[in-house]
Amino acid sequence: MKRTPEMYKKISDAQKGEKGHNWNGGISYSGEYVKVNNPSHPFSDKRGYVRQHRLVMEKHIGRFLSSKELVHHINRKKHDNRIENLLLLPNKAAHTALHNKLRNAKSNHH
Repeated sequence: MKRTPEMYKKISDAQKGEKGHNWNGGISYSGEYVKVNNPSHPFSDKRGYVRQHRLVMEKHIGRFLSSKELVHHINRKKHDNRIENLLLLPNKAAHTALHNKLRNAKSNHH
């Protein structure tokens, strides 16, 4: 029997989320980042996941982050998503400027 696109979709849908064999309680890892299953989030990825540090910051400030806003990990440990380790920056330019400032401060101390 030849499988149709509809059959593939039905099989895929049957294995998503908690029904999937790779389900890990809604937690996923992307490199050093922790991702949380939240398919209703406006910026969730195609699998329904959002980076946890963004969710922590959103809860802290009481709104969704814009797509331009970035959350910086102060101690550079991207899995450490405690609010005291997170700094909200307005855009990529501000994030780059912060890293340049930190790099320059470090080189001036050596």
